[in-house]
Amino acid sequence: MSTSEVHLPPVFVEKRGAAWGPVRVEHYRLRAGELPEHEHREHLLLLSLSGCRGEMRTAGGFSASAQARGGVCLIPSGEPFSTRVGGDTECLGIYLDPALVERAARDADPSGRFEVVARSNPRDPLVNRVGMALLGEMDSEAPGARLYAESLANVLAVHVLRNYAAAGAPRQEFKGGLSGVRLRRVLSYIEENHERDLTLEDLAGEAAMSTFHFAREFKRATGTTPHQHLIKFRVERAKALLAESRLPLAEVGLRTGFSHQSHFTRLFRRLTGTTPQSYRVSMSRA
Repeated sequence: MSTSEVHLPPVFVEKRGAAWGPVRVEHYRLRAGELPEHEHREHLLLLSLSGCRGEMRTAGGFSASAQARGGVCLIPSGEPFSTRVGGDTECLGIYLDPALVERAARDADPSGRFEVVARSNPRDPLVNRVGMALLGEMDSEAPGARLYAESLANVLAVHVLRNYAAAGAPRQEFKGGLSGVRLRRVLSYIEENHERDLTLEDLAGEAAMSTFHFAREFKRATGTTPHQHLIKFRVERAKALLAESRLPLAEVGLRTGFSHQSHFTRLFRRLTGTTPQSYRVSMSRA
């Protein structure tokens, strides 16, 4: 994660960001002014957090102005665009790797063709939910954050194909499922590597599936997302260590994949209703 307020164009009041594999986010606070024409390697989903005045214009002739709070603009990868900011504005830029969208398209239809196009949407609840979730992860440095963010990126990639691509773009459909053998292989992999910063690609590789297919089928098979399953497994391992050893709480957290004591305590409490210390005391009295 990186935060910077140095050497920014005059229009920026604040700019900070974080990145996880195929997705990154940048949180902006802007004042009235101009941003000259520029472009990004990624597809940009710009989410208005405050409502904004001004105009965004691409080299291809697309323009959007006066976005209300929750409005979304998509600027495709490599599309030059300029921006005029009409006043104080807060927004979130979600930058999605084009290769992720291409993989989602191939997974749906290997022979299909698609083109992501510049488009604005005054109301996009899914981008709003994903954007706020990523913004929440920006400062948390929580265990499993990368796996969680990559799962959200997959959701966004499919959403972009369905809602921000030219007519005729493939729709995401899946065939087959996560067989018992593949599922057991993935669950064993999580058990053996739960202390690592696992990625969605790691887990999908164990199942020999695309990340899109795997994330959907894992939830269908287990009733939970890969990220949720990993956190639950870590908490269960922590409960065993708390009951069976006298290791310091910080060591228990580290051995079960929690990089920070605060995250360990917060997630342990969320899933068990008590703190690690209280759990240990209760087990010693049992």
